[in-house]
Amino acid sequence: MTTISFEENINLSKNHFKTLEDFQLYIVEKLQQSSLSSAHKKVLDERLAEAEQNPSNFITLDELKSSIKRK
Repeated sequence: MTTISFEENINLSKNHFKTLEDFQLYIVEKLQQSSLSSAHKKVLDERLAEAEQNPSNFITLDELKSSIKRK
């Protein structure tokens, strides 16, 4: 058995996982349940307002994906 330790207190309510994937899914779910800080919310609100005021000044995710060229 491998032990993983964290110096930071991450407040896990569950500490036994069958696989690493189970642990990753648990962390993702935990992060999705957490709320944004006021500073983070402010940044997102500013970006949303900018996109609404200047709709021609950005590209969609699909446009971005199609513009990426793999080597």
